Amino acid sequence: GGGGQGMTFPPGMNPQMGGGGFPMPPGFPQGGPLGGGMQHRPPPPQSYPAVFEFLPGVASLMEDLDKRVLVTLRDGRHFVGMMRSFDQYGNVMLEDTYERHVHGDLYADERLGLYVIRGENMVLLGELDMEKEQTQAASREVTLEQMQLAKKKASAEKAEDELL
Repeated sequence: GGGGQGMTFPPGMNPQMGGGGFPMPPGFPQGGPLGGGMQHRPPPPQSYPAVFEFLPGVASLMEDLDKRVLVTLRDGRHFVGMMRSFDQYGNVMLEDTYERHVHGDLYADERLGLYVIRGENMVLLGELDMEKEQTQAASREVTLEQMQLAKKKASAEKAEDELL
């Protein structure tokens, strides 16, 4: 039998309340159909509020708030910015955002500022390791103009190869 004896409950939860937070009618058996009572998982190791332990879906974005993230969109564009906000649809707001253009071992960053990205267009969102970002020299930063010239040159070479 359940009854809530010897069990711990999250803050604000009452063993006399139902799963939806509504009072249980008098004489109503406590616990589920098997009489096991409410199950409570141990608190998560993260530092965000315990209420987010119970939220599905986009609540996991809470871990990336106030961190520099890389977002990849369905059309292949890449954005880097400080994640400041998100909503229930997975839309995110990035601050100090730049679009990262990559071609071979070259990259160029186009400054955009405050930027909102619609959740349905995101393929990937992940935290950037700023130490690796600054110390790894696998790619070489160039200006946006140099990047555009490199892309034009590569597409001209590809068109020439297709003619042969």
